Amino acid sequence: MQRFWKYAPSRQSLLWRGVVGAVCAGAFLLAGSGAMAQGGTVTGTKTVSDTDIPCNGSTNVTVTLQGQTGISGQPADIMLVLDRSGSMQNAMANLKSGASAFVDIIDEGTDSALNGLIANGSRIGVVSFASSATVNQPLTNDAGAVKSAINGLVASGDTNHSAAFQVAQAQLAASQPGNQKILIIFTDGVTTVGGDASDDAAAARAAGTEVYAIGLGSVNGGELHDWATDPDDQHVFIAPSAGQLQAIFQTIGAAIVVPAATNITVVDTVNSHFAVSNAAVTTGTLGQAGNVLTWTIPELNTETVSMSFTATHSAAQPGGPEQVNAAITYTDAEGHIVSFPSPTVNVRGCAATIDVTPPTADNELGTPGQTHTVNGAIADDFGDPVNGVTVDYSILSGPNAGASGSGTTVGGTTPFTYPAAQGLAGLGTDTIQGCFTNGAGVVVCDTAVKNWIDTTPPVVACPPTTNPSGNNVPKAGNNPASGQNPDGFYEVRSSDAVDPNPTITVRDTGSGATFGPFPSGTKLKLTQAPGAQPNQKPGPGVIDWHITTNGDAAITATDASGNTSAPVLCQVAPPPK
Repeated sequence: MQRFWKYAPSRQSLLWRGVVGAVCAGAFLLAGSGAMAQGGTVTGTKTVSDTDIPCNGSTNVTVTLQGQTGISGQPADIMLVLDRSGSMQNAMANLKSGASAFVDIIDEGTDSALNGLIANGSRIGVVSFASSATVNQPLTNDAGAVKSAINGLVASGDTNHSAAFQVAQAQLAASQPGNQKILIIFTDGVTTVGGDASDDAAAARAAGTEVYAIGLGSVNGGELHDWATDPDDQHVFIAPSAGQLQAIFQTIGAAIVVPAATNITVVDTVNSHFAVSNAAVTTGTLGQAGNVLTWTIPELNTETVSMSFTATHSAAQPGGPEQVNAAITYTDAEGHIVSFPSPTVNVRGCAATIDVTPPTADNELGTPGQTHTVNGAIADDFGDPVNGVTVDYSILSGPNAGASGSGTTVGGTTPFTYPAAQGLAGLGTDTIQGCFTNGAGVVVCDTAVKNWIDTTPPVVACPPTTNPSGNNVPKAGNNPASGQNPDGFYEVRSSDAVDPNPTITVRDTGSGATFGPFPSGTKLKLTQAPGAQPNQKPGPGVIDWHITTNGDAAITATDASGNTSAPVLCQVAPPPK
């Protein structure tokens, strides 16, 4: 049995079964795929409804196939050349129904709509012949006008095949230059007038016209094979009875139209970061196995068909720019190559990074009650702030190690404030860590460094103190020249916000000699003796030390951080000369 192409609109299915039945009965010779027919085309697109979605949000995805049958992609001018000689009296009804069915196939095949319009630039005309040939309908896209011309034919007269070819080819020669030229001649007899039509058929073929020949009953098969385009088994049809005519015209129509594609399979594997739901197709069947969608279509003509589904991003997956499809493939029986774009969706609002600020800072420990604040900023993959994220803080090391806290982002940030440890133990570097857990369960952290420092010098004082017996504090003399404390008894004192025990040094302003260090509260007897050797020795009674200087005593205090106070003078009058 030959292999046959079938035109697939459902309204034609019964007719097609009639064709197959006739073939099986050996009633006539049928065409194959039509070697000279223009092949169909298929293109594909893939789009998303929303290119920006929130974390755990959705977008609607549409996969579209756009088909063009062979005739819609390459328009054709077709002349139906129909025998209306007297011998057609009994077969005319079958001829009219078969030719009209052919017109319907071309009508629907050019735009997938049986609407009376032969679309996309194709046209059909009708030439009938008996003793002579007549143009019953010039080439037109009005399918109704063509069928009216067919149905108006009346059988009478002889058979002039030569005139039929000449008149029909003249119509095609004057048609659109870019259109395919197809001539379908039907006859039920042998030439009786007008001479041999072989030269006329050869001229038509030489001009680029594809010739189909249909014979009914006792036609001259040799003539039909001589007229038709090679190969003969695809262009010559002989029916023993008029009942097969409709099926023959149907078969030729299918060969001319050529579906865009057949046995189509589209496999769309969606990115595993998305969940697939609401999958549907406008034609064909759809199977789903998780994120793999398999769309099958028996036949595609001049039409646009689609598969749609909802892709919902998983909050357990990263955000940022995400391609919807991991892979999408297309196959069909004709071997068309169809590629699809890979649309990208910007998934926004998935917490991706944390930035703890300030990254480093120096804080003066200073007055008790000092605190420090850091801010944890949570952002998505595009750097935009993310709200509602819990940030856990902890101090990993430093003088305040072990302190912790948490907060939830508002405006993308949440603060952490902690009090500083006081005293010398509060000096040093804290490493502060802020962490959050992203949708995938991964803990993401950032750290900041806080240096607690002491740059404030101590305060030093030199108030008079008691005499060695500890009974009273001598008063300054009435003569200012005698000095602040003519007896030279002082208590040196120092204080500091951080260091509880800053040390005190005494410097002789006359000689530059220094003494100490002394703790705060040390009691001194200071004697100013110009020209004497500066010295230090234990003091009498409650006095800790007796220091002899050439000039006044300038005292300074230094804390554990090395900060030194400005000097304070402990003035003593020199002894009388």
